[in-house]
Amino acid sequence: MAEEAATSDLVELTRQFGEALNRGEFSAAKLRLYLHPDVEWLPLRAATEGAFHGIAGMERFWADTEEVFEKFELRYELLNLGGRVLAWGEIHLRARGSGIETDIPTGGIFDFRDGKIVRWEDFGSKEKALDAVELEG
Repeated sequence: MAEEAATSDLVELTRQFGEALNRGEFSAAKLRLYLHPDVEWLPLRAATEGAFHGIAGMERFWADTEEVFEKFELRYELLNLGGRVLAWGEIHLRARGSGIETDIPTGGIFDFRDGKIVRWEDFGSKEKALDAVELEG
């Protein structure tokens, strides 16, 4: 029962983190509420830019994101995978300057350490994220 409560807490933590991002709350103090100091962030663009590491890396990720996008809104569903959280849906974006809006599919895995997010990897879809988890197992 305690393990089930702990994993549901991870889903809630992930939900709250996404809501904070959607509100633009991305200060180091706010990030520390949700993210482990050793966080590794692998959005799809990590393929060309590399991963973002630690709280400073996450601040850089957000600064880069705000520079390019006027709007960056996570719209996803969450599923408890027993100590990990699957998130899938879309990221709604509006580009600065052009004002062009688009939705980017997303699907990835949140990993946790000490009750905080320690890793996120976006595989681009729910199916690809589940395939990656299956390959690890």
